[in-house]
Amino acid sequence: MLRMQKSSFSLKIAKPFLVLAIFAALLSSCSDSATEIASEEYFPLRVGYQWIYDVEEITTLRNLCADDGVTTTTYELKVEIISSAVNAEGGTTYTFQRSKRSGSAPWTPLATWTAQRKGTQLVANEANIVFVKLVFPVSDGLSWNGNQYNTQLQLNKVNVDTYAMASVHQPYAVSANLSFPKTVTVIQNAEENNITRRDSRKEVYALGVGLAFKESIELEYFIDSNPPNNVCLAQKRVKKGSTWKQTLKEFSAPK
Repeated sequence: MLRMQKSSFSLKIAKPFLVLAIFAALLSSCSDSATEIASEEYFPLRVGYQWIYDVEEITTLRNLCADDGVTTTTYELKVEIISSAVNAEGGTTYTFQRSKRSGSAPWTPLATWTAQRKGTQLVANEANIVFVKLVFPVSDGLSWNGNQYNTQLQLNKVNVDTYAMASVHQPYAVSANLSFPKTVTVIQNAEENNITRRDSRKEVYALGVGLAFKESIELEYFIDSNPPNNVCLAQKRVKKGSTWKQTLKEFSAPK
C-alpha cells in the first residue's frame, strides 16, 4: 500500500516537470527558428530594397619598378532589387540593378547581378561568377568555401577560398555618421604578409540592412631578380592589382 502511494506521488511530481521540459524544448525550437530568421536578415531579399555607396577604386599597373602607374577613381554606386522570379530549383532569385554616377551626374546603369537563398547558403551571381556570400545561421568562427560554385582562382592560384565569420552580432561604424548595432564580418581572405602578393578581402553585413562595407585588396608585387626591377625585390612594390573600398551612405527598405 505504501509503495502504491509513493508511486502515485512520484507520478504527480513527474507530470509538472514533464510539462516544463516539453515547454522548454518548444521555446528552444522557437528560439533557434527566430535566430535563423534573424540571420537571413543580414542579407535581406525583397523587391524595393535600395543601397547607395561611396566607392573608391585604385588600380595599379607598372612595367618598371619606378613607374607611377596608379589610377584612383571615386564615384557613387546604387544597388536596388528590381525584380524576383521563381528559379528552376523552386526557390526565388532576386535581380539587383547596379548603377553609378559621379557628382550630380545622372545614374548610369552598369549591370544586373542576382542573389538567392540556397538551403542554408546565400548565393550571389556577380558578373557571371557565383559566390557563397553567407551561411545561416550566422556564428562566430563558421567557415565555408566561397568559391563552391565557381572555378575562380585566387592570387595563390588555388580555387578553394575559405571564408570565415567574425564579430557576429557586434556593432560596426562604417563612417562617423553611420553605424549599426548588429553586424557580421566575413573575412574572405587575410593574406597580408606574403612577399609576392597581398590578398585581403572582407565584407560587413548589418542586420536588416545588408552589405554595409566592403574592402578588397588584391596586389601582386615585383619579384624580378634582374635589373632594373631587382631594386624592388622583397620591398612589396606593387606591380599590378586593385584596391576596392565600398562604404554604405544611404539605405531604404520597401514599405
